[in-house]
Amino acid sequence: MASKNYVVINGRAYNTITGMVMDDIKIEKSEIEKEQSISRRGTSVSNIHAAHVQKSSTLNRRHVKMPQRTPLAAKPQKARVDVKQHIAVKKFSTPIVSKPAPQKIAINRPAEAHPVTRRAQQRPLSVNTKLRKERQPLAMNNNPLVAVAPQKIEKPIAAKTAHQLKNEAIEKALSNEIISNKKARRRQKKGGALRWLNTFSVGFAVMLLGGYLTYLSMPNISIKMAAVQSGIDAKYPGYKPDGYALNGPIKFKSGEVSMKYAYADGSSEYTITQQKSGWNSSAVKEFFSEKHKNPNTTMIDGLTIYSGGKEAAWVNGGILYQISGDANLSSSQIEKIATSL
Repeated sequence: MASKNYVVINGRAYNTITGMVMDDIKIEKSEIEKEQSISRRGTSVSNIHAAHVQKSSTLNRRHVKMPQRTPLAAKPQKARVDVKQHIAVKKFSTPIVSKPAPQKIAINRPAEAHPVTRRAQQRPLSVNTKLRKERQPLAMNNNPLVAVAPQKIEKPIAAKTAHQLKNEAIEKALSNEIISNKKARRRQKKGGALRWLNTFSVGFAVMLLGGYLTYLSMPNISIKMAAVQSGIDAKYPGYKPDGYALNGPIKFKSGEVSMKYAYADGSSEYTITQQKSGWNSSAVKEFFSEKHKNPNTTMIDGLTIYSGGKEAAWVNGGILYQISGDANLSSSQIEKIATSL
């Protein structure tokens, strides 16, 4: 009997492969009853986990002895069977220990002469060199004052090894380096001394120049200090006659400043006095006429200068200027002095 290709569920036939309803199949009553009986026989939900599991029981060690353990050495061991290893297996193969080959001891080569020195030795001597070598022993033998020393038999010099030659080259290089370092230090010392000397000379020249400039500006500095101390706007004359120079410090007191000029040989001198005053040219003329009758009047650059004998006076900016002394100053020199103040 061929197997069925359908299943009966709720009174209807379904294809077992596609799951489609098969209405063209006639279902027998016996099959419907069988399907209903199976559905009635289903397991209830309450009985699914009804199976009881047996609890575990542990042995009480106080009443039961622990089994004795047998050592591994006491266990019977199986006899070892030697199995031949296949030729293709190389992973677990025992390495073949080969004896090390005997090492060859390298022998240092003897020192050899450089080809250049060989060529120099083989080169034929010149005529002058031959004559010079021949003359030396003859001159020594013919000279009675020179004792001819017995010739010593020179022993053959053993050839140096490469190790000895290398050590000699290293020592020579180190000695050359030490000598070069000493020379460099000497040069540095000489260079430092030269730099120091140059610096000192430049500083000395700057100091001399500063002193000279200070010397030239000393009169201006002195007159400014005197002007501050005296309380008037005193000035230093920009002109002085030839042969005259400032003699002594600039003197000052309240409202007055005076400076003295002397000739180089000390034969004559004159003094310029600057005094605070409220006079005008008329008052200066009256004051000057009391000393000198009919004074000379000179007008230049807005200044009225009164002169007579070896003295002169004028006023400018509230300051009375006077020149006095035994110097024979000409009118042009007095005018230059007045206009330079």
